[in-house]
Amino acid sequence: MKFKIAALILISVSVGLFSAEFSVEKAKRVDDFLRRIREKDRKTVFLKKMTFTQRELNSYINIFYLKRYSPEVKYLKLNFRKNNYVTGVMKVKLTGKKYESVPSFLRDIELEFSGKLECKNYRVRYIFNKMEINGTLFAPEILDEAFHAAQSNIDLKKSIFDWFSLLPGLKNVIIDYKKITIYY
Repeated sequence: MKFKIAALILISVSVGLFSAEFSVEKAKRVDDFLRRIREKDRKTVFLKKMTFTQRELNSYINIFYLKRYSPEVKYLKLNFRKNNYVTGVMKVKLTGKKYESVPSFLRDIELEFSGKLECKNYRVRYIFNKMEINGTLFAPEILDEAFHAAQSNIDLKKSIFDWFSLLPGLKNVIIDYKKITIYY
Protein backbone atom coordinates (compact mmCIF):
# COMPACT_ATOMS: atom_id res chain seq x y z
CA MET A 1 0.00 0.00 0.00
CA LYS A 2 2.82 2.41 0.87
CA PHE A 3 4.46 1.60 -2.47
CA LYS A 4 1.27 2.45 -4.40
CA ILE A 5 0.91 5.78 -2.58
CA ALA A 6 4.60 6.62 -3.15
CA ALA A 7 4.30 5.69 -6.84
CA LEU A 8 1.16 7.81 -7.22
CA ILE A 9 2.89 10.80 -5.61
CA LEU A 10 5.94 10.33 -7.84
CA ILE A 11 3.76 10.12 -10.97
CA SER A 12 1.79 13.21 -9.91
CA VAL A 13 4.97 15.20 -9.32
CA SER A 14 6.46 14.02 -12.66
CA VAL A 15 3.30 14.94 -14.57
CA GLY A 16 3.20 18.28 -12.79
CA LEU A 17 6.80 19.04 -13.74
CA PHE A 18 6.20 17.95 -17.34
CA SER A 19 3.04 20.04 -17.65
CA ALA A 20 4.76 23.06 -16.08
CA GLU A 21 7.57 22.82 -18.59
CA PHE A 22 5.45 22.16 -21.70
CA SER A 23 2.18 23.91 -22.43
CA VAL A 24 -0.53 22.68 -24.82
CA GLU A 25 -1.62 26.29 -25.35
CA LYS A 26 1.90 27.36 -26.33
CA ALA A 27 2.36 24.26 -28.50
CA LYS A 28 -0.92 24.98 -30.30
CA ARG A 29 0.27 28.49 -31.20
CA VAL A 30 3.26 27.04 -33.10
CA ASP A 31 1.19 24.21 -34.61
CA ASP A 32 -1.46 26.65 -35.88
CA PHE A 33 1.21 28.88 -37.44
CA LEU A 34 2.88 25.96 -39.25
CA ARG A 35 -0.49 24.67 -40.46
CA ARG A 36 -1.39 28.12 -41.87
CA ILE A 37 1.96 28.37 -43.67
CA ARG A 38 1.54 24.85 -45.15
CA GLU A 39 -1.94 25.66 -46.42
CA LYS A 40 -0.91 29.00 -47.92
CA ASP A 41 -0.78 28.54 -51.70
CA ARG A 42 0.17 31.98 -52.94
CA LYS A 43 3.65 33.41 -53.15
CA THR A 44 4.20 36.64 -51.25
CA VAL A 45 6.46 39.45 -52.38
CA PHE A 46 7.27 40.65 -48.88
CA LEU A 47 9.07 38.57 -46.30
CA LYS A 48 7.11 38.16 -43.05
CA LYS A 49 8.31 36.83 -39.74
CA MET A 50 6.95 35.20 -36.61
CA THR A 51 8.82 34.87 -33.32
CA PHE A 52 8.28 32.11 -30.79
CA THR A 53 9.80 31.62 -27.36
CA GLN A 54 12.00 28.70 -26.53
CA ARG A 55 9.21 27.35 -24.31
CA GLU A 56 6.65 27.57 -27.12
CA LEU A 57 8.85 25.62 -29.52
CA ASN A 58 9.80 23.01 -26.89
CA SER A 59 6.10 22.57 -26.10
CA TYR A 60 5.26 22.10 -29.79
CA ILE A 61 8.07 19.61 -30.32
CA ASN A 62 7.20 17.50 -27.27
CA ILE A 63 3.40 17.64 -27.39
CA PHE A 64 2.73 17.48 -31.15
CA TYR A 65 5.77 16.83 -33.34
CA LEU A 66 7.45 13.89 -31.55
CA LYS A 67 4.16 12.04 -31.09
CA ARG A 68 3.31 12.42 -34.80
CA TYR A 69 6.69 11.86 -36.42
CA SER A 70 9.26 10.44 -33.93
CA PRO A 71 7.67 8.29 -31.23
CA GLU A 72 11.11 6.82 -30.44
CA VAL A 73 12.12 10.19 -28.99
CA LYS A 74 10.64 10.46 -25.51
CA TYR A 75 11.52 14.14 -25.10
CA LEU A 76 13.65 16.88 -26.60
CA LYS A 77 14.51 20.08 -24.77
CA LEU A 78 16.27 22.86 -26.68
CA ASN A 79 18.00 25.89 -25.17
CA PHE A 80 18.47 28.83 -27.51
CA ARG A 81 21.58 30.99 -27.27
CA LYS A 82 22.67 34.00 -29.30
CA ASN A 83 23.88 33.78 -32.92
CA ASN A 84 22.06 30.54 -33.81
CA TYR A 85 23.71 28.47 -31.06
CA VAL A 86 21.51 25.74 -29.63
CA THR A 87 22.12 23.27 -26.82
CA GLY A 88 19.78 20.48 -25.88
CA VAL A 89 18.95 17.16 -24.30
CA MET A 90 17.12 14.32 -26.04
CA LYS A 91 15.95 10.99 -24.61
CA VAL A 92 15.58 8.15 -27.16
CA LYS A 93 14.24 4.66 -26.55
CA LEU A 94 14.40 2.22 -29.49
CA THR A 95 12.26 -0.90 -29.07
CA GLY A 96 10.83 -3.58 -31.33
CA LYS A 97 12.01 -5.60 -34.31
CA LYS A 98 12.67 -2.46 -36.34
CA TYR A 99 15.67 -1.68 -34.11
CA GLU A 100 17.13 -5.15 -33.54
CA SER A 101 20.21 -4.29 -35.61
CA VAL A 102 20.99 -1.24 -33.45
CA PRO A 103 23.59 -2.06 -30.78
CA SER A 104 21.94 -2.50 -27.37
CA PHE A 105 23.90 0.36 -25.78
CA LEU A 106 22.33 2.76 -28.31
CA ARG A 107 18.71 1.64 -27.78
CA ASP A 108 18.11 3.65 -24.60
CA ILE A 109 20.11 6.85 -24.65
CA GLU A 110 20.15 10.37 -23.38
CA LEU A 111 21.94 12.66 -25.78
CA GLU A 112 23.27 16.05 -24.70
CA PHE A 113 24.46 18.26 -27.54
CA SER A 114 25.52 21.74 -28.50
CA GLY A 115 26.18 23.38 -31.81
CA LYS A 116 25.07 25.95 -34.32
CA LEU A 117 22.10 26.06 -36.67
CA GLU A 118 22.87 27.12 -40.25
CA CYS A 119 20.15 28.22 -42.62
CA LYS A 120 20.43 29.34 -46.25
CA ASN A 121 18.69 28.83 -49.58
CA TYR A 122 15.54 27.47 -47.88
CA ARG A 123 17.59 24.72 -46.25
CA VAL A 124 18.82 24.10 -42.72
CA ARG A 125 21.42 21.98 -40.93
CA TYR A 126 22.81 21.65 -37.44
CA ILE A 127 26.57 21.58 -36.91
CA PHE A 128 27.36 19.65 -33.74
CA ASN A 129 30.36 20.82 -31.75
CA LYS A 130 29.74 18.66 -28.66
CA MET A 131 27.86 15.41 -28.21
CA GLU A 132 27.50 13.33 -25.06
CA ILE A 133 25.68 9.98 -24.99
CA ASN A 134 24.69 8.65 -21.57
CA GLY A 135 27.38 10.80 -19.98
CA THR A 136 30.18 9.79 -22.37
CA LEU A 137 31.65 12.37 -24.71
CA PHE A 138 31.69 11.32 -28.40
CA ALA A 139 33.07 13.09 -31.44
CA PRO A 140 30.08 13.88 -33.68
CA GLU A 141 32.00 12.43 -36.63
CA ILE A 142 32.22 9.03 -34.91
CA LEU A 143 28.47 8.97 -34.29
CA ASP A 144 27.92 9.95 -37.91
CA GLU A 145 30.03 6.96 -39.04
CA ALA A 146 27.99 4.64 -36.79
CA PHE A 147 24.77 6.15 -38.20
CA HIS A 148 26.10 5.59 -41.72
CA ALA A 149 27.01 1.95 -40.98
CA ALA A 150 23.59 1.24 -39.47
CA GLN A 151 21.84 2.24 -42.70
CA SER A 152 21.86 -1.12 -44.38
CA ASN A 153 19.90 -1.78 -47.58
CA ILE A 154 19.73 1.97 -48.34
CA ASP A 155 21.13 3.33 -51.58
CA LEU A 156 21.47 6.99 -50.54
CA LYS A 157 22.79 7.07 -46.98
CA LYS A 158 22.16 10.06 -44.75
CA SER A 159 24.46 11.98 -42.41
CA ILE A 160 23.76 13.89 -39.21
CA PHE A 161 25.45 16.82 -40.96
CA ASP A 162 23.12 16.82 -44.01
CA TRP A 163 21.22 19.87 -45.18
CA PHE A 164 17.43 19.53 -44.94
CA SER A 165 14.76 21.53 -46.73
CA LEU A 166 12.77 23.88 -44.56
CA LEU A 167 9.06 23.18 -44.29
CA PRO A 168 7.11 24.44 -47.32
CA GLY A 169 6.51 28.17 -47.09
CA LEU A 170 9.39 28.86 -44.70
CA LYS A 171 12.35 30.92 -45.92
CA ASN A 172 14.76 31.32 -43.00
CA VAL A 173 15.21 30.64 -39.29
CA ILE A 174 17.21 32.72 -36.81
CA ILE A 175 17.92 31.72 -33.21
CA ASP A 176 18.55 34.30 -30.51
CA TYR A 177 18.58 34.12 -26.72
CA LYS A 178 15.48 32.08 -25.70
CA LYS A 179 13.64 32.80 -28.96
CA ILE A 180 13.38 31.66 -32.56
CA THR A 181 12.31 33.85 -35.47
CA ILE A 182 10.85 32.13 -38.50
CA TYR A 183 10.72 33.99 -41.81
CA TYR A 184 8.05 33.06 -44.35
